[in-house]
Amino acid sequence: MKFFPYLIGLLIVLLSSSLKLDGQISRSIKKEVPPSEVLNPMYLITYDHGGIVPWGVDHFKTYLHTAVDWLDRYPNFKIGLDNEAYAYDYMNRYDTLLLEEVRGYLKKYKGRFGIGSSTYGQPLSQFISGESNIRQIGYAIETEESLFQYSPTVYLMSEHAMHSQIPQILKGFGFSGAIMRTHFMMYGYNPTFNSAIGWWIGMDGSRISTIPTYKGEGNGFGWVTEDNYILTRYPGPECNEPLEAFRKKFSHINPLLATRADDSGLRQEGLVKEYENKPGYKWILADEIFPNFPAPHDEFLTLPNDFHARMPWGYCGNEIWNRSRKAEVNVLTAERLAAMESLAGGENHEDKIHESWENLLIAQHHDIQICGLVNESRKYLPASINLSDGIINASMKYVSSKMEGGDLAQITVFNPLSWTRKEYVETTINVPNNVRFEIKKGNQLIPYEILSSVHNAGKDSTKTKLLIPVEIPALTFYSFSIVRSDQQQVTSESIRFDKKNLQVTTPFWIINLKKEGGILSLVSRSTGTQLFMTEKGRSAYFAGVINGQPIESVGSWDLDSILITNNQLILHEDGTIGAIPYRLEMKLTGFSPRIDFAAGFQFNYEKIGRLSNNKNESASAFLHEKKLRFKIFPATGIGTTGIRDLPFAIAETEEKYIDGNYWSALADGHTGMAFFNKGNMGSVREPDGGFSIPLAYSMYYCWNTVILKGGFSYEFSLYPFEGNWKEADIHKKALEYNFPFISLLSEKGNGSLANQFQPFRISSSDVILSALYTKNGIPFVRFYESGGLKGVMNLNCNIGSCKYTEVDFRGNEIGKKNQNLVFNPWQIKTLKLNIYDKEQSH
Repeated sequence: MKFFPYLIGLLIVLLSSSLKLDGQISRSIKKEVPPSEVLNPMYLITYDHGGIVPWGVDHFKTYLHTAVDWLDRYPNFKIGLDNEAYAYDYMNRYDTLLLEEVRGYLKKYKGRFGIGSSTYGQPLSQFISGESNIRQIGYAIETEESLFQYSPTVYLMSEHAMHSQIPQILKGFGFSGAIMRTHFMMYGYNPTFNSAIGWWIGMDGSRISTIPTYKGEGNGFGWVTEDNYILTRYPGPECNEPLEAFRKKFSHINPLLATRADDSGLRQEGLVKEYENKPGYKWILADEIFPNFPAPHDEFLTLPNDFHARMPWGYCGNEIWNRSRKAEVNVLTAERLAAMESLAGGENHEDKIHESWENLLIAQHHDIQICGLVNESRKYLPASINLSDGIINASMKYVSSKMEGGDLAQITVFNPLSWTRKEYVETTINVPNNVRFEIKKGNQLIPYEILSSVHNAGKDSTKTKLLIPVEIPALTFYSFSIVRSDQQQVTSESIRFDKKNLQVTTPFWIINLKKEGGILSLVSRSTGTQLFMTEKGRSAYFAGVINGQPIESVGSWDLDSILITNNQLILHEDGTIGAIPYRLEMKLTGFSPRIDFAAGFQFNYEKIGRLSNNKNESASAFLHEKKLRFKIFPATGIGTTGIRDLPFAIAETEEKYIDGNYWSALADGHTGMAFFNKGNMGSVREPDGGFSIPLAYSMYYCWNTVILKGGFSYEFSLYPFEGNWKEADIHKKALEYNFPFISLLSEKGNGSLANQFQPFRISSSDVILSALYTKNGIPFVRFYESGGLKGVMNLNCNIGSCKYTEVDFRGNEIGKKNQNLVFNPWQIKTLKLNIYDKEQSH
């Protein structure tokens, strides 16, 4: 963990007071450990956790120089750098002298000084998307190869960067092994094994050599591993336990490895001096582990629930995570559009996409997110978002210019996902006064609704807002012509609102609202099943501990601001929770069972969450059931389980806190309720049967207290469903919520692409697109199996002749051309595409 310099002392105090280790380390009495004959040396590894974020260049230089001094004083000593790989890019741009200094030390102390940066931005990897997990490692490798002609071979992390798909990802990048240890476990920890070395087996069956966390070495929130503690604090007032004690405790492990990956300011020269010439102890670098260890035989099969992680959701008003999600979605969308533009003969925008990714990846740094470094996030995330937005706009304009339009306007719409989907697209056009129009795709009439019409002052035109139902295949552009006509193809009514009885009727639900705010009940129209626990009085509202008092929201539905058409209803609720005013928007459409919410709060330094008098409070931030949250009461019964999506995985859990990247849910096999989120990734099962999504926390917090002031907004969605959750297609629906259609209004194009541009035909029920991008002008596409089943995908090209080859994450070919695309459960596959025109294909 990297913190502000003045918090170093705080970190030591907190860890020393809260550390929990099997066989507690004595802080006061140095035990005499009898010498023992050793066949193999005990290996020692130490890596400095400290880069540019948030410490800065001067801090990096200081501890780099002390490390070099130790290398000079102790010839047997070895040390590596465990900082974000972004630090090296930073040096290359802003401090080339420092970069040359590092390069010089790598040459001077070759084999004794090393690079251990495995990711670009040191994320808590369970809370970034699967694709971000891949880019974090890929960009780190690219940076280190470019600047040092070196590629990391061992995955090593100070803080929690583990999940059950890490073996597959590491294998795809060519790593030789991993250290499955979380050295500081404030935000996550991994399973332990009673073995020196083994095969770490992931969900898909991928295996990679690993040194595990030994049973008894320590695992639990707020802990550090026992060896990490000794290597950072012995000899000293906090720890008088020598490495001999660690060796005795784990004498059944052979060979034995003690590792440290911790803050650069937390290392002890006294320990290095004591063990400099002591027989049976040997310093090594990470790259030396597996050549010195026997081949693995034991198998460590890890499943999603074996990795425990947490976040202080709502901290800083959840601003950083919400913006991170927006940036993540934008760059994934931008590179898909840029790849499509290049296939249509335009630019690939690779340099700007690369820059956008870099900004996002460093903003995913754990210290930015969990130490509330808002100024850092406001530097990197808007930069990423703006770059991606520029690419999205440029690519849409390019493709639109080649498609068909009408005499009044052209609307071009792109589906960025890998399956056919239907949504409503909103757009605003200027129409000459007294002119009727119709919307067409080729000769097909497209129904639409007029949401609003406002005369343009001083002009002979009307600004008209439209709602258009659109169904588009995977990765496809459709263009729609707006033309003058005496006819209008209107949509049929699918939504009704009974204002008197506060009842909403959609094709899916009958929803009764509570006069005092919130939702009273939700009933399935097809089965009559009640999906909320109505005996609670109301089933959806805001709750929280505000200034020490548990409070529920009180409000009313604003019946004067209703926006309703045949297929869309927008309602607003105004109210307060304690002294905090809020405005809630609820939006329903006729094509989806999803219920979308947008909430805005005005905070004024209220204390939100469990009260504490401890300014170094480290527990309240993780009690989500005390925070300001949106709370519902699903009508689930016996057998209710939690479900959530993780990087390239979906899993059930019995845990109270159900944190999922894009969604989390409760289900009992008959009915269920999912939260879709746009950055608020936490959810909590409450003792009274409630299910909540936390929004805001504003109380003491050990690293950097942030008390909220001003306006904060949140977006989330409810997705009720019936039947088994595995058949509800929750993951795809959550992705649709995060990746809407991209649309552009323009003048009509030249028509060279007609009204449909669909480079690929994709058919699969279980395989999902992770990324489509170009590298050096060559298109690559990545898919993953998301349901734990065998998957088969058909991929065909509509432009010229397409040949594809499976490659690893570094682009090396590992399969035959046009090999059948069969996916094992949870498998990720990347394809390199070679597209030829018809003459080249012959």
